Amino acid sequence: MAARIEKALETAEKYVQENKKTVAIAAGVTSAALLATYAYRRAKTAVPARGPYTVDTLPTDAYDAVIVGAGPSGAVCAYYMSRGGAKVALLEKETFPRDKYCGDAVCTPAITILEDMGVLKELIENNEAHFADAGGFVSPNGTSYIGVSKKKLGQAACCAVKRINLDARIAKNSARAGADLKENFEVSGATFDKASGLWTVTSVSGAVVRGRVLVCADGATSRLATKLGYCTEAPKGVCTRAFIEGGTHNTNFDGVCFYPKWSLPGYAAIFRHPNDELNFCYYLIPCGKDGYCGDVKESDLARLHNDAIKYDPFISKSIGPNAKIERMRAASLRLGGQGLKTSYDDHLLIIGDAAGHIDPYTGEGIHTAMMGGKAAAETILAMRQTGDFSARSTRQYETKWRALYGHDFWMSKAFAEVVYRCPILLDAVASEMQRKGDAMMAKWAEIMTNMQPKTYFLRPHVAIPLGIAVLREFIDQKILGTKKDNYQMLPKDK
Repeated sequence: MAARIEKALETAEKYVQENKKTVAIAAGVTSAALLATYAYRRAKTAVPARGPYTVDTLPTDAYDAVIVGAGPSGAVCAYYMSRGGAKVALLEKETFPRDKYCGDAVCTPAITILEDMGVLKELIENNEAHFADAGGFVSPNGTSYIGVSKKKLGQAACCAVKRINLDARIAKNSARAGADLKENFEVSGATFDKASGLWTVTSVSGAVVRGRVLVCADGATSRLATKLGYCTEAPKGVCTRAFIEGGTHNTNFDGVCFYPKWSLPGYAAIFRHPNDELNFCYYLIPCGKDGYCGDVKESDLARLHNDAIKYDPFISKSIGPNAKIERMRAASLRLGGQGLKTSYDDHLLIIGDAAGHIDPYTGEGIHTAMMGGKAAAETILAMRQTGDFSARSTRQYETKWRALYGHDFWMSKAFAEVVYRCPILLDAVASEMQRKGDAMMAKWAEIMTNMQPKTYFLRPHVAIPLGIAVLREFIDQKILGTKKDNYQMLPKDK
């Protein structure tokens, strides 16, 4: 073998010596092609240094940006734009305080933004936020672990805040920063005038607002992005919410996720709020090209939610027989950019749930909405300085959100399919938590709350021990039979 390699090298060297001119030309052509490709890509992605719309050209009755939707993404965008000196209209179809059906989990990246805005202090002072410490999950075969992660992480991985409180405080804070918050402004449509470079946004009552940039932040169903042709299909994910009155339940933890095999990769969760109140929610997570995996359909949601409260062996025990539970409510989830052609265009950005910026595995979207809202504000402020609002400039927003969290969406989608096809993975993680304690639980919490990307699973110091844990779990379950399936619904006649 060595002799063959040496002979091949000698032949190649001989060819080069005999054809020096041909080799030099080929090398030159290759180098030129590479340089041309690099130059083309640089030119294509370069942000224009100058544009036709300076700050002085904005009419006095117009805004730098009109943001449709004053939820976390829109209100955060308005706050940072206002703080940067821009003139912003923040439109909300309802009047604050107004509710939003959600799991209410505010993950670490969002907590950081709330602290910077001064909203976190307000939430704490008014007893509207509960920071999670004692938490964990129950795997598909009933292996469970509940531990404390705050000490290991140095901070709480998330806190629970009712959306009726969270959204109102962020929006009002944005107004104090200078945003023009217009409540009861239900948008009926928007048109763009190329000559003036302005959007005209109209309400159902006939009121009109004009702005240089239109920001669609009107939630997962996003009627505006759909009407403008950027959103091509309805959201495929869905979740429920039901508050449980404090003092009427048996729960002694802050947050636990339950993974019954019959609704994977979906799951149920219980989060503790202030005053011992609980939020019980059920998520149906789509996977694969055709929607939900297995036999689960969106129409099964109410049955799954209500049956879990009564017959799930773990959930029913946590809630207890005397719990006072509100009626189930539900909301759509647009996961991982599903159904969206683009998140940017000339004079246009689409952010938050409207852009599908919800984690495709966990269904969490508050932190990504707020991070994306801030990225949108930074992009618009930069365009305001150059005067260029073309897609070449608005594209910088997509570059930002992909770097912050979008790069992880593919892994979340893949993980959802893996969990559906191989539930033993979650069994192995729960078993590993039982063996290693809070250190393993803290790692899981970091990944699930966006403190670490899902690709963290692929790093050798995580992937190798996890692979060994899966192998051990497979041997225990399938070969030795020492682990039984303890996650079975209770008989409905009891």
